Amino acid sequence: MQAAKEIIVLVLLIGGYFFLAAGVIGLLRLPDLYNRIHAMGKCDTLGICLPLLAMLILIPGASNKIKLLMIFGIILTVNPVMTHLIMKTAYDRGTPMVGGTFVTDLYGNKKGGSRRKKVSDK
Repeated sequence: MQAAKEIIVLVLLIGGYFFLAAGVIGLLRLPDLYNRIHAMGKCDTLGICLPLLAMLILIPGASNKIKLLMIFGIILTVNPVMTHLIMKTAYDRGTPMVGGTFVTDLYGNKKGGSRRKKVSDK
């Protein structure tokens, strides 16, 4: 039983570190702010939550497990909201996108016409 628990913990830790590494590679390789934040927002949520699940398996005591579940819930709630807030602020400030990006203007006040446009190549 102890060996199975350690294998599950090891798989969760390796998976978490894989997602963190993938997020860092995305941060370094992707062309603009929006793509980079998207990669980090997805990967760091999984990259942090999988090791937390591993800690949940290893750490004894109900009070410690409750604290870890609270941290887990806060991360799952706050991280996507903050990623969205940063991206919306960048969009509102006019941060340039990579050429060829399709944009759907959900916040525009135009009546009629197409809300979808392509960002011109520079």
